Amino acid sequence: MSKAIKGTILCLHGYAQNGPTFSAKASGIRKALKKIGYHTVFVQGSLKIQKADLPFEVPPSENAEEEFDYRGWWQPNDDYDLQPALDAVKNYYKEHGPFIGIMGFSQGAGLAAVVCSKYAEIIGQPKASEELKFAIFYAGFKLKPQQYQKYYENKIKLPTLHIFGELDTVVSPDRAEALVESCENATVLKHPGGHFVPSTKDLIRKEIAWVENVLSESKENSDSKKDEDKELEKLSEEIGKMGVA
Repeated sequence: MSKAIKGTILCLHGYAQNGPTFSAKASGIRKALKKIGYHTVFVQGSLKIQKADLPFEVPPSENAEEEFDYRGWWQPNDDYDLQPALDAVKNYYKEHGPFIGIMGFSQGAGLAAVVCSKYAEIIGQPKASEELKFAIFYAGFKLKPQQYQKYYENKIKLPTLHIFGELDTVVSPDRAEALVESCENATVLKHPGGHFVPSTKDLIRKEIAWVENVLSESKENSDSKKDEDKELEKLSEEIGKMGVA
């Protein structure tokens, strides 16, 4: 008998990756989440990147038919349109949502933070924010263009876990810290590596412990609210009877 799925986590890959490659690179945390009952889905970036646009050299493929499908959410410059990326997330929600959490790496983490900041509005579902319980950002950063600073006017209230490498030369510490400061309930985990999703057992154990703790607290708060609603409903009924008498 297969284990019941407790919830689905949306995963957003980094620049010059795609859904399958992020799934492979994040296999450690993906498998650990599966063990505790959480399903992960990896959405494909809205931007198809040509080899000529890549900021690094790519060795020629032995088989032209097996060319890598480079994807991203926007071109890494100072003037880009974020809307196609937001639309991709919205459309993916329609088919695979609701989501209990969001997980992103690098550019995908930057996008994930933006999505979390105005989740119900971006998804187009008024009650969607009640479904989303947490976010995990690997090498995440705050977007620079002025037109997107509106997403940081209010701090993200959702519990967020920020994981970044002390030797990361792609996302500088100040950019990573800027995103941390944009979150009201942030937890930071550092690893001694560079720009990648770490897979050490010790770090994964800490990530899973954090997820379980966040969801446990969320359930307790939800149960408490239900009890309060029942008490208010009971009190309202009693007051109504008094009024009739």
